[in-house]
Amino acid sequence: MSGGSYNYMYCRIEDEYVGRMFDSQLDNMMKDLVDLLHDLEWWRSADSDEKRYRESVNKFKKKWFKQTKIDVQKQIESKLEQTKDELLKEFEYLKDVE
Repeated sequence: MSGGSYNYMYCRIEDEYVGRMFDSQLDNMMKDLVDLLHDLEWWRSADSDEKRYRESVNKFKKKWFKQTKIDVQKQIESKLEQTKDELLKEFEYLKDVE
């Protein structure tokens, strides 16, 4: 058995949640999430490459995150604005420096 960098958490999640969500869509999502977590663990354990993991991420997101480019752009802009505000607060003390 390979993996181990996350203590085989994907196996425990599968045992505890897949087929136990009392909702067929959520059961399917959890199964897909377990597959994604498996690929993450194997990549981080050097049993597979990052490319396989990134392909799994893309597949999962396309299926479960029905976002448009505009949605993503808004998220990016929001995060940039949040970061800007945090940095301005952090360097507030410089206002008094001449």
